Amino acid sequence: MESMNNPESLSLVIAAEQTVIRMYHALDRSDYSCASRCFTPDGIWERGGNALHGQQQILASLSQRSSTLFTRHYVTNFLVLEHSGSVAKAEFCLTVYRSDKGAPPTLPVDRAVAAMLADVECELAFSDRGDWLIRRLDPRITFAA
Repeated sequence: MESMNNPESLSLVIAAEQTVIRMYHALDRSDYSCASRCFTPDGIWERGGNALHGQQQILASLSQRSSTLFTRHYVTNFLVLEHSGSVAKAEFCLTVYRSDKGAPPTLPVDRAVAAMLADVECELAFSDRGDWLIRRLDPRITFAA
C-alpha cells in the first residue's frame, strides 16, 4: 500500500472520487448509459438487495426506474483505504434524497428529507483507456426513511 501523501496518490484519490461522483451525477440526471459506463464491463453493483453484474445489467435495471423519480445523491467522507497498481479500495458515505409524485417535479421540491444514508464500500480498477472505473459498489444502508 502506498502512502497517500505523495502527488501521485492525491491524483488517484481525486480521479477515483470523480468516477464515483460522475456515476451518481449521471444517475440523478437519468443518464443511465453514462452511469453504467462508470463501471468496468464486469462490474458489480449491490443495488436494492440484488447484485447487478456488468454494464448491460446495470443499464437494464436503471432503465426500469420511474420516469418521474427525482433524486439527488451526495457523496461525502470519501477515503481511499488502499491502492496497489491498477486497483483501489475506497469507502464513502452516501446521502440520497428522492421524490416521486407521479409527475415531473417542480423545483424546489417540497419538504425534502433524506430517504437513505449508507456507508459504501467501493473497489475501482484502472482501465486500458487510462481512467478509473467502478469494479464493485456495495452500499450498506445505515438509515432509511
